[in-house]
Amino acid sequence: MTMQQKASAREATATNLNGQALDLNTVRYAISRARGQSSAPLNHEALTELEAELCSYIARLLPAVKKAVDKLWHGGTTWHQQISRLDGIERQAGQGLGTGVLSAHVQVQQLAKDCQWLIDHQGQQQ
Repeated sequence: MTMQQKASAREATATNLNGQALDLNTVRYAISRARGQSSAPLNHEALTELEAELCSYIARLLPAVKKAVDKLWHGGTTWHQQISRLDGIERQAGQGLGTGVLSAHVQVQQLAKDCQWLIDHQGQQQ
């Protein structure tokens, strides 16, 4: 397998600490929907489903990224920035949607950003 093929394989899936593969293209599709790139506007019910889906992906991606960040020097700026970001992602995922459609849109968009950040940083474990 060439280096390019290995990189493509890493891009297509992530493995959480339980050894379960996660299709990153599926996560990216959810991110795309959350960012409003789909053709139909989302109602509160659809946003509730999307929030649950994104929170599920965050829960699956978070442990591997935490493990990778934990390998960094704990006194360093990079470690501090990344551990702070991970803490923020955990808080955001537990926050819930709120009652209005606008607050739900904002929450889902933030969860999408958090998922993208985790995808971007999950490669550190490789």
